[in-house]
Amino acid sequence: MQKIELFNTHSFIKELTSAGMDEKQAEVLADHQLALLETQIANKADMVDVKEHVSSELSLIKEDLDWLNWALLFSSFVTWLASLKFVFN
Repeated sequence: MQKIELFNTHSFIKELTSAGMDEKQAEVLADHQLALLETQIANKADMVDVKEHVSSELSLIKEDLDWLNWALLFSSFVTWLASLKFVFN
């Protein structure tokens, strides 16, 4: 699998040193910035986990909606029967 470059540390260090920062400080800052980016940016595996979690939650919601649909249908039927009884009695 091809690794995508998140952060060009070389150009970052060059920019910092050209702005007057010591090269060692720029290197440390670049290393910490890269570590932060690598731990805070979602990767493909993270996205798959989220997709699976959302899919499972959606199927639970669909089950709840199916149950509510049947309950509504039953209560409508009971109401209809009660109306018939009221009309014909």
